[in-house]
Amino acid sequence: MAEIINMPRLSDTMEEGVVATWLKQVGDKIEEGDILAEIETDKATMEFESFNEGTLLYIGVQEGETAPVDTLLAIIGEEGEDIDALVKGAGAPAKEEVAEEKVTETPKATATEKVEMPEGAIVVTMPRLSDTMEEGTVASWLKNVGDKIEEGDILAEIETDKATMEFESFNEGTLLYIGVKEGESAPVDSILAVIGNEGTNVDTALKAFGSGNDTAVEETPKAAETSKEMAAAPVASGNGSSGGRIFASPLAKKIAADKGINLADVAGSGENGRIVKRDVENLSLIHI
Repeated sequence: MAEIINMPRLSDTMEEGVVATWLKQVGDKIEEGDILAEIETDKATMEFESFNEGTLLYIGVQEGETAPVDTLLAIIGEEGEDIDALVKGAGAPAKEEVAEEKVTETPKATATEKVEMPEGAIVVTMPRLSDTMEEGTVASWLKNVGDKIEEGDILAEIETDKATMEFESFNEGTLLYIGVKEGESAPVDSILAVIGNEGTNVDTALKAFGSGNDTAVEETPKAAETSKEMAAAPVASGNGSSGGRIFASPLAKKIAADKGINLADVAGSGENGRIVKRDVENLSLIHI
């Protein structure tokens, strides 16, 4: 059955994305973990991998074009499958109309005065890491309150409806607050953490975010080469290329961890030598 792939929300502030490059073409066979395209967000250029298997039947956003989050990006299904109804249905503004009705039906009880966001404070929200993700579960925090954060550091591992993925920071500063504990779930766009200058009043930052002050999400995008490197979920160690980094899809990393396989022993067959699901599974069969 054909699956609609929507433009994902690859950062907490992303509202639209630009398809920089398609790495697959209509008619290509797609494996779970394959990189479909490189997408430019408001912060970086990131690789977007497939969570589905089948044939790429349709591309809805051409290279260089921009599309809002949750609009039709591609369709994957069985070769020869009729997708006309899916393509036509994806163009309907039903979701927007429903959203507007909900906002109208549930007005705020009282008007909230905007609170000034403390200088340097950044509220990090739960990202939408897959096109169907509505909430995420924090599997583990790799940083603790008080830790210094560098741009590109992995903050946490987040379980989506499809996989467990590493979530990196696009900011520098001190981790001041954790809003979702390990094992807890939270909706997309809810407060995940606060990063800022040491000594910042966290309560004020939270109140500012709650009052609708979104000035705290201004971040500097990374250069394309760096962003691609981080988006590939590098693992520091082993015999991987590019300065000792091993590039693997989040799904491949999870399977390797579950089976006790060292990714340094796995040869990648994906784009640019990236390790994908089938590489880990093939090595696992050899070890049996």
